[in-house]
Parts: sequence; C-alpha cells; structure tokens
Amino acid sequence: MRDKRLQGLSWCMVFVILDAIQAVYFGGILQEVDGFVLGGLVFGLSASACIFWSAVFRPEQFRFARLNLAAVIGLNVTAAGGWLFYLLAVQMIEPAVSFTIFAGSVPLVTIAAAYFGVPEAEAPRNRQELIGNSILALGLLTLAAITLLGLSGFVRGDNIAAATGLVFSLIAGVLITGMLLYGQRLDRVGLDPVTQFGLRFPLFVLLCAVGVVLGVDSKGSIKIDELLVPVAVGLVVLAFPIYAVQKAISLTTSLTIAALAGTAPLFVFLFQVLEGRVALSFYTTIGLCICFLGSIFGALGAASEDRKKALGGGA
Repeated sequence: MRDKRLQGLSWCMVFVILDAIQAVYFGGILQEVDGFVLGGLVFGLSASACIFWSAVFRPEQFRFARLNLAAVIGLNVTAAGGWLFYLLAVQMIEPAVSFTIFAGSVPLVTIAAAYFGVPEAEAPRNRQELIGNSILALGLLTLAAITLLGLSGFVRGDNIAAATGLVFSLIAGVLITGMLLYGQRLDRVGLDPVTQFGLRFPLFVLLCAVGVVLGVDSKGSIKIDELLVPVAVGLVVLAFPIYAVQKAISLTTSLTIAALAGTAPLFVFLFQVLEGRVALSFYTTIGLCICFLGSIFGALGAASEDRKKALGGGA
C-alpha cells in the first residue's frame, strides 16, 4: 500500500512538471499556430493509439465503458471544455498567471465538490490542508487583481482581454477538476488508464475540427513541416501528462492529486524565467509566492494524510 501511494505521488509529479513545461512552451507556440489544429492532432493521434491498444489487448475494457456511459460522456465533456478554455486562456494573459489559476483552482473546486456531495471529491482532511487551501485562494484572488490592474507581465489586449483570460482559466480549472473526478469514478469500476485516455478525447477532437473549419483561432496558412516539432513536443508535454494523472488517479486520492497540482505554478514560474519570452512582473511574483505558500502547505498536509493511511494500511 505504501509503495502504491508513493507511485501515485511520483506520477503526480510527472504530470506537474510536464504540464508546467507545456504551459510556458505552448503559450508562445499558440500565438503562432492554430490551437485547434495543434490540439486536435496531439490528442487525436495519442487517443487513437490508446484506443487501438485497448481494442487489441484489453477489449473487455469497452464493456466497462458501455456500462458506465454517462461517466464516459462526462469525462469527454469536462476534458474537451477544460482544454479548449485553457488553450484560449494561455494566449491572452501571462502564462504563469493563467496556469496558476487553472491548476490552483483544482484543489479548491475539489473541496467545493465534496461539500456538494460529490462522492469522489474530498474536504480538507487536516488543519494543514485547510490553511494551505485558504492561502491558495487568497493568492489566486491576488493574481486576478494584479492582472486586471495591468500589473502582470503580459496581457494580449485591454482589460476585457485580461478579464476574459482570467474567466477562461477558472472555467478550465473547474472542468479539469470534473475530468479528474470522473476519471476516479471510472477507475473504481475497472476502466484502466490507457482506455480512459483514449475515450476521453473524441469530443475534444470533434470540437477542434469544428474550430478549424470555422477559423476560430486561425493564424493564416499552416505548413505540415511547421507542425511536426510542436506536435511531437505536444505528445510529450500535452498528452503524456494526462496519462500520468490518470495513473495517479488509480493509485492515490483526488485531494492529494489536486494538492500536488497546486504546486505546478512554481515550476511554471521557473520555466517562464528560463524561457525569457514574457516580461517578469514584481507584482505577479508576489501573487505567485502567496499561491506557492498555500500549495506547499496543502501538499504537505496531503502527504501527511497519505502517510498515515499507508502506515495504517488504509485504502
């Protein structure tokens, strides 16, 4: 049991670090390339490969999917909505801010879902988690205020664009939390991570195709050779983190995953500094520091709770 939880934490960290890399890297790429083309190719190719693998080696998995069709549809809707809103948001405001609101809202929404009776969600399990998430909420509000006041490092437009980017980031975080909770529900009925990955993206790919046809995010003509590198990198830093978090779902609890996801902005900030594309803002740094403090408190509280369960042999 202890090894299982350690594996879960390890998969969480793989998800956090790779997701942070994509938040910075694709913030720039998506200002040059149609996000619907890139997202559709990355997730379409990876999902097709997973569905093919399951059809050949685990065909019984599709029976579990049919028996839990409502949850599979919920997984599709939340995954599609979450990533589409995020792909739009990260182009409009500072990547570190967008991703912090996106990832930082996950533990807060998980807690809120628990109070509304969602069985897979969890309320804070100890005082440290409660304090950490309260500080995190304060940090997110600070970042929102900084962005609206024009004190962040980057906004692609005026105050309306800033507000839209913030709202899109929050909506994306809410929907991705729903994706995690649906994933945990399906894991409990036997749907494995590979099959879940493949079945979560058909709606997303369809919406991407519609977006391409309508030219929602069109940035001119696209050459195939110009897409090869972004798609290849996307398979690693966009697609694989989703598989990593699905593996984590099968090994640990929703609030532990959410707490570690809340630490991702620290890595986003570090990678943003290294990349140097977006100007650094002193005020953004203050907001991020508040979020870091809260997320670290929350993650330590989650780790403490997991350790207790591991030593006690709990599930």
